[in-house]
Amino acid sequence: MIKTLANGTDTSRLLELYYWTREPGIVELIRAYLDMPERTQRSLSTFLLNGRPSLISSAFDQQGRLVLGRMPVDQAGVFPGRSSRQVQGT
Repeated sequence: MIKTLANGTDTSRLLELYYWTREPGIVELIRAYLDMPERTQRSLSTFLLNGRPSLISSAFDQQGRLVLGRMPVDQAGVFPGRSSRQVQGT
């Protein structure tokens, strides 16, 4: 299998895949995603791919469910204690 990957794959992409596997929690995240029903996978993928990551908010509700949403553009990157005009990186 490794020979097949190495021979048929751009080495830069193979190296990138290796680095991704070194990220803490990534394997568990991928397994959890793959354990989701296909319809849920599609919905989550659509939500994440059609938005800007800096505009996605998340929180757990009282039942322990993860609730994802989109923040208004004017709130993106705002941190507690900062005015709404100060955004991340400024």
